Amino acid sequence: MELIQQIKQKEVELDNLKEQYNQGIERERIAVLNSKSQGMVKSLYLLGFTFESSCGDTEQYLKFHRVFKRDFTALLKPYIKEIKIGKPNHFDISGFIKMNNDNIYWFRIEDLRWSKDSMLIRTAKDFNDYSGGSNSYIKLNKDFEGTLLSYLGVR
Repeated sequence: MELIQQIKQKEVELDNLKEQYNQGIERERIAVLNSKSQGMVKSLYLLGFTFESSCGDTEQYLKFHRVFKRDFTALLKPYIKEIKIGKPNHFDISGFIKMNNDNIYWFRIEDLRWSKDSMLIRTAKDFNDYSGGSNSYIKLNKDFEGTLLSYLGVR
Protein backbone atom coordinates (compact mmCIF):
# COMPACT_ATOMS: atom_id res chain seq x y z
CA MET A 1 0.00 0.00 0.00
CA GLU A 2 2.86 2.37 0.83
CA LEU A 3 4.43 1.76 -2.58
CA ILE A 4 1.17 2.70 -4.32
CA GLN A 5 1.04 5.96 -2.33
CA GLN A 6 4.65 6.73 -3.26
CA ILE A 7 3.89 6.14 -6.93
CA LYS A 8 0.84 8.39 -6.77
CA GLN A 9 2.90 11.09 -5.05
CA LYS A 10 5.57 10.86 -7.75
CA GLU A 11 2.87 11.10 -10.44
CA VAL A 12 1.54 14.28 -8.80
CA GLU A 13 5.08 15.71 -8.63
CA LEU A 14 5.64 14.84 -12.30
CA ASP A 15 2.35 16.48 -13.31
CA ASN A 16 3.35 19.62 -11.38
CA LEU A 17 6.74 19.73 -13.11
CA LYS A 18 5.08 19.31 -16.52
CA GLU A 19 2.71 22.17 -15.73
CA GLN A 20 5.57 24.42 -14.58
CA TYR A 21 7.51 23.58 -17.74
CA ASN A 22 4.51 24.31 -19.99
CA GLN A 23 3.89 27.62 -18.21
CA GLY A 24 7.56 28.56 -18.66
CA ILE A 25 7.45 27.74 -22.36
CA GLU A 26 4.26 29.77 -22.78
CA ARG A 27 5.83 32.79 -21.02
CA GLU A 28 8.90 32.49 -23.25
CA ARG A 29 6.74 32.20 -26.38
CA ILE A 30 4.76 35.30 -25.45
CA ALA A 31 7.96 37.23 -24.70
CA VAL A 32 9.54 36.29 -28.04
CA LEU A 33 6.40 37.06 -30.05
CA ASN A 34 5.91 40.41 -28.27
CA SER A 35 9.56 41.42 -28.66
CA LYS A 36 10.72 44.07 -31.13
CA SER A 37 12.96 41.52 -32.89
CA GLN A 38 13.79 42.20 -36.52
CA GLY A 39 14.15 39.68 -39.31
CA MET A 40 13.03 36.09 -39.04
CA VAL A 41 13.69 35.61 -35.31
CA LYS A 42 10.06 35.00 -34.38
CA SER A 43 9.37 32.65 -37.27
CA LEU A 44 12.50 30.60 -36.63
CA TYR A 45 11.61 30.42 -32.93
CA LEU A 46 8.16 29.04 -33.74
CA LEU A 47 9.70 26.42 -36.05
CA GLY A 48 11.49 25.01 -33.00
CA PHE A 49 8.23 23.53 -31.73
CA THR A 50 6.61 20.30 -32.83
CA PHE A 51 3.51 21.12 -34.82
CA GLU A 52 0.37 19.38 -33.66
CA SER A 53 -1.06 17.13 -36.36
CA SER A 54 -4.69 17.59 -37.32
CA CYS A 55 -7.01 17.09 -40.26
CA GLY A 56 -7.62 20.86 -40.23
CA ASP A 57 -5.52 23.96 -39.69
CA THR A 58 -4.50 24.36 -36.06
CA GLU A 59 -4.18 27.66 -34.20
CA GLN A 60 -0.45 26.92 -33.88
CA TYR A 61 -0.07 26.64 -37.67
CA LEU A 62 -2.21 29.70 -38.33
CA LYS A 63 -0.11 31.71 -35.86
CA PHE A 64 3.09 30.57 -37.61
CA HIS A 65 1.63 31.49 -41.00
CA ARG A 66 0.78 35.03 -39.80
CA VAL A 67 4.16 35.57 -38.14
CA PHE A 68 6.10 34.14 -41.09
CA LYS A 69 4.19 36.27 -43.59
CA ARG A 70 4.89 39.42 -41.56
CA ASP A 71 8.58 38.57 -40.91
CA PHE A 72 9.33 37.43 -44.47
CA THR A 73 7.65 40.45 -46.06
CA ALA A 74 9.48 42.86 -43.75
CA LEU A 75 12.83 41.17 -44.43
CA LEU A 76 12.42 41.38 -48.20
CA LYS A 77 10.64 44.75 -48.43
CA PRO A 78 13.72 46.79 -49.48
CA TYR A 79 14.49 44.37 -52.32
CA ILE A 80 11.12 43.53 -53.84
CA LYS A 81 8.43 45.00 -56.02
CA GLU A 82 5.81 42.46 -55.03
CA ILE A 83 5.27 39.47 -52.77
CA LYS A 84 2.37 37.06 -52.83
CA ILE A 85 2.20 34.58 -49.97
CA GLY A 86 -0.56 32.01 -50.25
CA LYS A 87 -3.36 31.62 -47.75
CA PRO A 88 -2.93 28.99 -45.03
CA ASN A 89 -2.83 25.63 -46.77
CA HIS A 90 -2.79 22.70 -44.37
CA PHE A 91 0.61 23.04 -42.69
CA ASP A 92 2.72 24.40 -45.54
CA ILE A 93 3.45 27.89 -46.79
CA SER A 94 4.36 29.08 -50.27
CA GLY A 95 4.38 32.12 -52.48
CA PHE A 96 6.08 34.26 -55.08
CA ILE A 97 8.55 37.12 -54.83
CA LYS A 98 9.18 39.68 -57.57
CA MET A 99 12.49 41.39 -57.01
CA ASN A 100 13.28 45.03 -57.86
CA ASN A 101 15.24 43.71 -60.88
CA ASP A 102 12.07 41.85 -62.04
CA ASN A 103 13.43 38.36 -61.24
CA ILE A 104 10.64 36.18 -59.88
CA TYR A 105 11.03 33.34 -57.39
CA TRP A 106 8.64 30.73 -56.06
CA PHE A 107 9.22 29.39 -52.53
CA ARG A 108 7.71 26.73 -50.31
CA ILE A 109 8.16 25.37 -46.83
CA GLU A 110 6.84 21.82 -46.83
CA ASP A 111 4.46 20.34 -44.27
CA LEU A 112 5.53 21.87 -40.93
CA ARG A 113 4.55 18.73 -39.04
CA TRP A 114 7.22 16.63 -40.74
CA SER A 115 9.64 18.70 -42.81
CA LYS A 116 10.56 22.16 -41.59
CA ASP A 117 14.32 22.28 -41.88
CA SER A 118 14.54 24.06 -45.24
CA MET A 119 12.77 26.27 -47.74
CA LEU A 120 12.50 25.20 -51.37
CA ILE A 121 13.11 28.13 -53.71
CA ARG A 122 13.49 28.44 -57.47
CA THR A 123 13.15 30.92 -60.30
CA ALA A 124 9.79 31.40 -61.98
CA LYS A 125 8.60 33.08 -65.19
CA ASP A 126 5.58 34.65 -63.49
CA PHE A 127 3.29 34.29 -60.49
CA ASN A 128 1.63 31.24 -62.06
CA ASP A 129 4.82 29.26 -62.77
CA TYR A 130 4.97 26.48 -60.19
CA SER A 131 7.49 24.35 -62.11
CA GLY A 132 10.12 27.05 -62.78
CA GLY A 133 13.87 26.61 -62.60
CA SER A 134 16.11 24.25 -60.66
CA ASN A 135 15.26 23.55 -57.04
CA SER A 136 17.43 25.11 -54.36
CA TYR A 137 17.06 24.66 -50.63
CA ILE A 138 17.83 27.18 -47.94
CA LYS A 139 18.16 25.86 -44.40
CA LEU A 140 15.75 27.37 -41.88
CA ASN A 141 18.36 28.10 -39.24
CA LYS A 142 20.21 31.08 -37.74
CA ASP A 143 21.90 31.73 -41.12
CA PHE A 144 18.63 31.74 -43.07
CA GLU A 145 18.36 35.49 -43.65
CA GLY A 146 21.89 35.91 -45.00
CA THR A 147 21.68 32.78 -47.13
CA LEU A 148 18.33 33.84 -48.59
CA LEU A 149 19.50 37.36 -49.39
CA SER A 150 22.67 35.96 -51.00
CA TYR A 151 20.61 33.52 -53.08
CA LEU A 152 18.40 36.39 -54.23
CA GLY A 153 21.52 38.39 -55.15
CA VAL A 154 20.91 41.34 -52.86
CA ARG A 155 23.68 40.66 -50.35
